[in-house]
Amino acid sequence: MSKSIKILYFYFSATENPDDSDFEPPSPESNNHDSDDEAPIAPKGKRSTRLNVTDSEDSDFENKASNKVKGRTNNLSLKKKLQEYGPKQSSKYHSRAKTKPSSKNSAIQSINSNPENQGATADEGNLTYSKLEWLQPENIMDAEKRRPDHPDYDQRTLFVPPEFLDKQTPLLRQWWEMKASHYDCVLFFKIGRWYVLFHMDTAIGVNELGLSYMNQGAHTSFVESGYPRMAAALVYKGYKVARIEQTETPEIVLERCKKMGSSCTKWDKIIIREICQVEVKGALVSNLISGDPTEPDASYMMAIVEEEGTECSKFGVCFLDASIGVFHLGQFEDDKHCSRLLTMLAHHPPALVIYDRKTISPRVSKLLSTHCHNARREPHPIWPPEKTLQTLKEKYYKTRDWPEGIKPFLNEGDALTPAAHCSLAIKALGGCVSYLTDCLLDIQILGMAQFEPYAPPDALNQTLSQEDKVDNRWKGGSTMVLDAITLRNLRIVQDEGCLYERMNFCSTAMGKRRLYQWICAPSCDLEVIKERQEAVKTLLEKQELCQEAKNILTTLPDLERLLAKVHALGNLQRSKLHPDARAIFYKEKFSKQKVLDFIAVLNGFSAALKLIELFRDEETVLLKRITHFNPDGKFPDMRNTLKFFKEAFNQKEAAKEGFILPDEGVDQEYDSTLQLISDIDMELKRYLDQQEKHFKCFLSYMGSEKRRYHIKVPEKAASRAGPDYTLEGSGKGFKRYSTAETKELLARMMAAEEQKTTVLNDISRRIFEKFSSTYELWMTAVKCISTLDILLSFTEFAQHHQQNGDICLPEVTFNKDKRPYINITEGRHPCIPVVDEFISNDTRLGVDGASLLLLTGPNMGGKSTLMRQVGLLTVLAQLGSYVPAQACSLSLVDRIFTRLGASDDILSGQSTFLVEMSETAAIVRHASEHSLVLLDELGRGTSTYDGTALASGVCAELAARGPRCVFSTHYHALVQHFAQHEGVALGHMACKVETDESTADSEDHIPEETITFLYKLSPGACPKSYGFNAARLAGVPRDITACAHTVSRRLEAEASRLRAFRDLMKMDDVCNMRQLLSSLSL
Repeated sequence: MSKSIKILYFYFSATENPDDSDFEPPSPESNNHDSDDEAPIAPKGKRSTRLNVTDSEDSDFENKASNKVKGRTNNLSLKKKLQEYGPKQSSKYHSRAKTKPSSKNSAIQSINSNPENQGATADEGNLTYSKLEWLQPENIMDAEKRRPDHPDYDQRTLFVPPEFLDKQTPLLRQWWEMKASHYDCVLFFKIGRWYVLFHMDTAIGVNELGLSYMNQGAHTSFVESGYPRMAAALVYKGYKVARIEQTETPEIVLERCKKMGSSCTKWDKIIIREICQVEVKGALVSNLISGDPTEPDASYMMAIVEEEGTECSKFGVCFLDASIGVFHLGQFEDDKHCSRLLTMLAHHPPALVIYDRKTISPRVSKLLSTHCHNARREPHPIWPPEKTLQTLKEKYYKTRDWPEGIKPFLNEGDALTPAAHCSLAIKALGGCVSYLTDCLLDIQILGMAQFEPYAPPDALNQTLSQEDKVDNRWKGGSTMVLDAITLRNLRIVQDEGCLYERMNFCSTAMGKRRLYQWICAPSCDLEVIKERQEAVKTLLEKQELCQEAKNILTTLPDLERLLAKVHALGNLQRSKLHPDARAIFYKEKFSKQKVLDFIAVLNGFSAALKLIELFRDEETVLLKRITHFNPDGKFPDMRNTLKFFKEAFNQKEAAKEGFILPDEGVDQEYDSTLQLISDIDMELKRYLDQQEKHFKCFLSYMGSEKRRYHIKVPEKAASRAGPDYTLEGSGKGFKRYSTAETKELLARMMAAEEQKTTVLNDISRRIFEKFSSTYELWMTAVKCISTLDILLSFTEFAQHHQQNGDICLPEVTFNKDKRPYINITEGRHPCIPVVDEFISNDTRLGVDGASLLLLTGPNMGGKSTLMRQVGLLTVLAQLGSYVPAQACSLSLVDRIFTRLGASDDILSGQSTFLVEMSETAAIVRHASEHSLVLLDELGRGTSTYDGTALASGVCAELAARGPRCVFSTHYHALVQHFAQHEGVALGHMACKVETDESTADSEDHIPEETITFLYKLSPGACPKSYGFNAARLAGVPRDITACAHTVSRRLEAEASRLRAFRDLMKMDDVCNMRQLLSSLSL
């Protein structure tokens, strides 16, 4: 019989309504599905069952559940299938089943000719679910009958009227009950080897996945093996996907119904199904069914709890990358602009944000909409801190100590109570735990017990005195603060062509994730910076070594995520409680994949050991630390441990068969069962020897299964059998006997074999668990590997720039008794594609006394580019990287502040000028003498006089405080005001101006000025901004610019007279007065 005929078909009716349609999976020839046809995988020794419909009608539901076909395919009777999916379609089903095609070709033709299998389109507005009154927007309610405008409305649930459920077939009732509790999810509902989408989910499958409506729009479906691709596509588009699996075989259903006897109803005769996982952005993990996350970047789930104050708010935060399983937990107080919260969102961009709609303020809600517009934002119940801690202790850490990372948040006297000032952090953790529980990921992730405290970057030593802050800011691995505004303005991590993109030459996924965090937090530790510089310098001189190392790194899988995956597979609690442990899968690769993943981990770490051999002669401090074993380095000596697991089983056989058969000495429990079987076998041999002496002839055992160990006695010696021998049968020339001893030995052997089977069913999990018991060892190795990957990336970045100009290792210093400085010679922008025409520039701040550079120049002359260049070169310097410059030296920078560009914030209701002033206020409030400040055209969002006055005040404050600062402006009055200020240096972006002299003095024409930008920083002020040149290049009509030029001349003349009058009032020399008046033609 062809594969097409063996496809399972289910028939049912939604209600008595004749408009409802049957379910029938698509033709196997449909291009939406795979064509493979494999037996299901049953859990823990259960026999796998193929759910097929046959033409036979003579078997009864009470009879044997299945008949084996071709050694692996079992058929269900027609009657049993009708009982499972309801009696309402029996006549239709019988009419189809009785018509048996005469040949294979005619069978396929009859299936494909059915109009219900042709992928017919359907009008979504005419589908059954769209006509249900209680599903209409004006009537819809959650499970507690609350409308969407109710403050406690739960968007996750749906009220389904009981009378509606009573009219459904058992299968559709099952689906509606799951939909009622997971209304915000698309249900992938397992039927046989198909995932089926019903009702409103059908439309999503058609519109988003390219599936076809079936049976007049009643459903759509795809084969089991397509799940990873289909689920990933919906999750990427922002949907939540709930995977629903069958957790019973037909044999189990039959046995259950038999035990129920007459109390068994039609609702009991359906296969039990359970939700096994909910997938959503931010909560994606590596597992056997869903596969691995496709993107190497971290994808964070983040819970935010707010306690609103009058001037500021307190926040509790918890975020984690579910694919790795590390929780970051913290609590902090923030300003009214939520600067710390924004910085956290920029450093750890969330894919999923959960919050309590009752406590989140409108301000923070708008902020999340503005700055997390690509993330899924979801209101979700947030547990109280006491419930969170109690749940963690009772469910996850009952038999083990609290994880070290969470202990600082617990009350020392009562571990079930949060410490002072930590209740919001524990509440945020409760939000994550609650959400993970809903996604059925809680045991998998919390079982890893990985917690790390989080503190805002600018919170370091905030309680110390100012003098102590200076001494401690550069110690203990402290980092430069790059807030969200600076990350955005300098284009460090987010935009196309950003610094992260330009520097990312990493070969491994874990290296890329670690590089992102390095770039967001450059080091302020001189020792760390110099160690990195030394390592990169060494690598740059050894290109062959670098290439060999990169060749090895390129072969490595994502070991960090695979470790989390193996840890989950080895979790005993998960193997017992998670629905996936009971699920029936029809794809053999799901059982093989866990073995393949484990082998990939072992091979990955084996390849990593080659790096140790490669760098065995390196003596630079950092390279030695990450590539040498203890005590010379920090790379863990995992050779013996790795050898143990690699030799623990035959990898080829395990990969082929899908299970691990351990060698002797690997698993004590398995070895014990083998020893027990061996001991019983020896007893059987000794007993047989005794019987040979008794019967005085050669004897042997015969029989199988439960009739084993019958003594085969030649007929001529059978007379010696006494009353203790039970005759079990006879054959030609022999008789078979059993004795009390053989029966007892058989019982012991069967018990031992059952014990062996039980142990083997759990052997893979125990090996994974044993491997994960040294999780810290493996993670230490991963951190060393990722650090080496980053250093090689820095090396390639340096090579890239070396081909097109000078590069240097910056000289980074710190001396609290000397003025902070930056001195860059022939520096180039590190993110602009390298071209021969790019103009390099010198930049000196704090070198000659003035720490503030007041920068002027024509529009489009390169002021903003220069400012970004200074900021990015500073970041590179403190990362420990080479910089594109002839020479570079600087003292440590604790924080970079930026105010670049002009933009409003519509979603937050802030104008351009308010955004500008908010950012400026943060600079004035937090900048220290060790900071770097980049201010671009401050004050342009308001009137000229107000803008000039504000810019003047800020400039004076920064000049007095002494941070290194580049302050660009078009306010020439500002330049004149600070021309003689000892803390301010004047500079401008040079340009060449060519004027048509024939029209220069004409009253009716604009002098034609041709501006050639030189993009070179030069000392002194620029006399004009040459805005008319920009207007001409932009295509502003000539009559408009002519009028504007006339007005400009008049305003400039008035300003000149005003300045002259002011100077005149200061003079007491009559001769000088006459000269001034003469120059003004007055």
